[in-house]
Amino acid sequence: MSESHSHSCHHHGNHPTIEQRSTEEIVQDALKTIKSSGYKSTKKREEILQIFAENQRYLSAKYIHSQLSQKYPTMSYNTTYRNLYDFVDMGILEYTEYNQEQMFRITCWDCDHHHHHFICTSCGKTIPLDCCPIDHVDTDLSNVKIESHRFEVFGKCQNCLED
Repeated sequence: MSESHSHSCHHHGNHPTIEQRSTEEIVQDALKTIKSSGYKSTKKREEILQIFAENQRYLSAKYIHSQLSQKYPTMSYNTTYRNLYDFVDMGILEYTEYNQEQMFRITCWDCDHHHHHFICTSCGKTIPLDCCPIDHVDTDLSNVKIESHRFEVFGKCQNCLED
């Protein structure tokens, strides 16, 4: 995964955000991606996508499995986990790690630029950051090839602070 690192600070102008799209649009776009990636579109996969589209925040694999196991009591945790990582591989979900737990969310398809997030540690809400911190690294990295990087800020969102 090679990425360009000539990013400057980006401001979110008139680009539609994932929050401005309907749950149905998000799920249908993801199902198209599943099919174009050579995977089968199953009811269970659609329901996983529905959970993410309705919540639009980071969710744990345990949470997703608990939601699915109400309807599919024989569905294993490993099947849930494998589907989540298949979705990551297809670019449908992105993931991060918090408190040694993998957390997943719908990819910011509508964003046409590289960016990072503030992530609420209580509810999983994300807020896109307007800059990429790699732009501010003064260390000489001219003799290396950066293949990827991650930068996330964790804390409490306004709603969780008020609770």
